[in-house]
Amino acid sequence: MVNSTTNSSAVTMNAEKQEIVTSFKYVDATLSKDGTSIAEVRIRVAMATAAMVIY
Repeated sequence: MVNSTTNSSAVTMNAEKQEIVTSFKYVDATLSKDGTSIAEVRIRVAMATAAMVIY
């Protein structure tokens, strides 16, 4: 998946301008502005490590 890295126009919803963010969660995946999955991999490794510590 590739996200656009240019801000060609403001996004509005119900006549309200939406905030520009660098990443967000969608369907339990972290999507970043630059289109990489580095943050998602780090989050999943941390969750797996935490699960292993419990057992």
